[in-house]
Amino acid sequence: MRLAPATPVVLAVLAGLAVSASAGAGILPEEVEKAELKTTGNASELIDSVPITATRNADRRVVISLGPEQLPRLQSGDRLEVGGEVQVSTTCVDSGPRCVGSRYDFNPTVGAQIMLAASQDAEAPAIALSEPRQVLCKQRRPQRNHHCTLAFPNIEIGIGDLATLPCPANACYVNMVLGASHWRARSGNVVVLGADLPDGSVKQDKGRLNVVHSRAETPAPTESSSSELVTPFLQLNEEGKVKRRVIHSVEIPAPREGEVLAADGSFLSTIDELPFNTLVSARFIVAEAPTSVESSGVAKSSSALRGEITESNGFNCTQGASGYATPCTTEKSGALQITRDAVDASGAPVSLYINLVASAKLIYPQQRLKRFHKVAVSPTGGMRVLRFTLPN
Repeated sequence: MRLAPATPVVLAVLAGLAVSASAGAGILPEEVEKAELKTTGNASELIDSVPITATRNADRRVVISLGPEQLPRLQSGDRLEVGGEVQVSTTCVDSGPRCVGSRYDFNPTVGAQIMLAASQDAEAPAIALSEPRQVLCKQRRPQRNHHCTLAFPNIEIGIGDLATLPCPANACYVNMVLGASHWRARSGNVVVLGADLPDGSVKQDKGRLNVVHSRAETPAPTESSSSELVTPFLQLNEEGKVKRRVIHSVEIPAPREGEVLAADGSFLSTIDELPFNTLVSARFIVAEAPTSVESSGVAKSSSALRGEITESNGFNCTQGASGYATPCTTEKSGALQITRDAVDASGAPVSLYINLVASAKLIYPQQRLKRFHKVAVSPTGGMRVLRFTLPN
């Protein structure tokens, strides 16, 4: 099955979005159901690597998946807010202990898509829930990306006639399917899911898949957004968490237990003034202040997954042509459930913040770093937060 554009497929197969609540669910229940987040959470990757094939989509793999044990039985009129992200890395630029598979010096194209499917198999009957995303993940030095990310902004899908689904209503899978290709690929050439390490192992926990499920009668989410920069640069000559900067922030007044927050965001990193390429990483967090670079206190204790809306992942932003050439676009997408009311020590409700946090660092430590070396940041689409509030 080829990666197909989501829009025409979804409109054709999931027809009937404008179904009334009574038609979709019979007599309305006494209590309106709230939106529920289904997420793969931490350590989401199912496999370590994906083969690079000479033909596009010749050997795609399901890399992250939500199955029937996590997803609810679907009903006509349901809404699914679907999003996620994944990081892959090229490997074997040189032969040696770090090499996973066999060496290659070409630049593979990596593509992914989110699908509603009958099983956790890339070739199972399926329909597209997202547009396909792809990137040229450059392997060749000196403009090597090494790490490459694909993010799927949260998109609402309406469930229409259940008979048109590729799966029984109580046995569906939401799969992220990924493939890699280059015409020179040979057996043993792979991209890894996550990052390759010097000892040949693979560090994962770099992506997630999220589905926010709502019934027909569930209130639609409210949307907040911001394109204002909190910080216009990423510092290079600092260490650890100090190096992180908040790029965008959105206030969430008095979050309540059971609410779901889904966030999308992007920004540009420019390295034109630097004499080297730079690794740029980013994450979404729930925070106590619009300048906080980590989740702590009330934000951490009132949120699932320790306040981490996404994993931290990134890519090498390069001076020359590559999949991420300056100015480089970072895209992020995630979702998180509030696990208890956000209140202060006296029990009074408090605001929390969704922060898009980023950092940058040298790719090669031996490069000479000066105090004025910074990565300039500028807004592109800003960020938005969908808040699925509790029914009144």
